[in-house]
Amino acid sequence: MMLDDAMREACQAIGIDVPRAPAPGRWVKSAVVGKGRQNTSGRVLIFDDRQGGIAHNWATGQQQRFSVRGPGAAPTPIRRDPAKEQRDQADQRAIEATCQRIVRAARPQPHPYLNAKGFPDEEGLVCEDLHRHLPAGRLGEVLAKAMPEGPGPFLIVPGRIGDRITTVQFIAPDGAKKNILRGIMGGASHRIATGRETWVCEGIATALTIRAALRFMGRSATVLAAFSASNVAKVAAGIPGSIIAADNDKPVEQFGGLGTGEFYARRSGLRWSMPPAAGDFNDMMQQDGLRAVAVHLRGVSMG
Repeated sequence: MMLDDAMREACQAIGIDVPRAPAPGRWVKSAVVGKGRQNTSGRVLIFDDRQGGIAHNWATGQQQRFSVRGPGAAPTPIRRDPAKEQRDQADQRAIEATCQRIVRAARPQPHPYLNAKGFPDEEGLVCEDLHRHLPAGRLGEVLAKAMPEGPGPFLIVPGRIGDRITTVQFIAPDGAKKNILRGIMGGASHRIATGRETWVCEGIATALTIRAALRFMGRSATVLAAFSASNVAKVAAGIPGSIIAADNDKPVEQFGGLGTGEFYARRSGLRWSMPPAAGDFNDMMQQDGLRAVAVHLRGVSMG
């Protein structure tokens, strides 16, 4: 089997587009099927020996190894390289430091994305120039290539695991989203409110909608944005009694015809809800109004 064919099969199996000519030895971004070209939560790595690789879908949490020897073949062994492991650990510390610099440099102010999502008076963390906060040298050049294209200002959504900022999501004025390359997303979230209940959802616009709907009902809640459906379930699983506000995603074959949001919400075993029509709760608010979202959530939160 040719490497390109094996990679294509693996990407199709987990619902991501096939990247163009990925170079061996580094992860390459790819769009997630059904999420739009702006969602580049897919990743593909070609091993240095070009005998196989790994395809990963951050939106769904799926991972698929592939090999030129075909399906079912023994995976290509990954040889330990202590020097590379040390470099990777140093890079990870530098990436977290970069995330912290960007968050510290950002200033609370309105943003075109928040306005488009129905929150014109909401202030988010906004940064005009991302590149000036990148580290010098090789790592800075790699991060720069993966930064959002086009002019700012960029809405900054930090992802925290405990007290550590391990990832940052950048949202351009037109709504295009990217997380910093090689940031740690698994288990990370961004809190926008604190209260008695805890709700976990994917995006910042959905989180703002959930907070507004609960306040409309006179409820206060901790609301967390966790970036992807699989990570929503992971974050929620660590918070007893939490409720998932899932996106109503396009059905996908690998999840038995369920959408990604519904699949992970069901699998979590937690209470959950999703809009009755395709989209997220912000889409529902903009189409049917905040009261409709509040009525929909009331039954879940009272459950």
